[in-house]
Amino acid sequence: MNLLSALNTSTEGVDRDGAMIPRSVLKILDGALSALITRGARRLSMSDICDASGVSRGTLYRYFSTKDEVLAAVSEFVSLSFENGVRQVAAAESDPMERFRAVMRFYSKYTHDRTPDRVFEVEPGFHLDFFRSHFKRHKAAVESALDLTFDYIDTLLDAPVNRDGVAEALVRLQLSTLVVPGSDDWTKIWDSVPEVLERWIVILAGRTPAKKEQRSCL
Repeated sequence: MNLLSALNTSTEGVDRDGAMIPRSVLKILDGALSALITRGARRLSMSDICDASGVSRGTLYRYFSTKDEVLAAVSEFVSLSFENGVRQVAAAESDPMERFRAVMRFYSKYTHDRTPDRVFEVEPGFHLDFFRSHFKRHKAAVESALDLTFDYIDTLLDAPVNRDGVAEALVRLQLSTLVVPGSDDWTKIWDSVPEVLERWIVILAGRTPAKKEQRSCL
């Protein structure tokens, strides 16, 4: 399964500036990634991208002049789909720990559903460069999505949590599953982290866990 397969390419997406992305561009990006997985970045041609995306050469060249431009757009769009997605699921939850849970589950599902099988075996260079060059952006997106959660944890501990460190640890943990895929047991552990973390914190702080409605008011 490729990184864009979960996206609905019959509609338009949104770019970093909030502008709508034409459906033909989404088809090109999806096709380019599919071709990349089978052909590799060095062997990939504009013709391969046309064939995989089902668009004409005229349509392809209307938006992109070179293969490198297409690959750069693929990287940017995949990154944006994660950044926008994690912020959207967070914004839907007003309870700090429910928000944490929603972010954790989204990240786990995103990694599982939208990452090509054998990602580092087929085209290691391209994907390694992608993850390394976008690491800070993904970390920033996770940290921003968890602001409300961190605020709540700060009130329990009476001291600021290392937000940057926690966000980085979460991103690094999920990236590790691309090298060694996580089992169902690992997914259950990952999904249970919010409850376990809150329980540990309140024990260490000598407090009683706040009820959901109380947390939402903090």
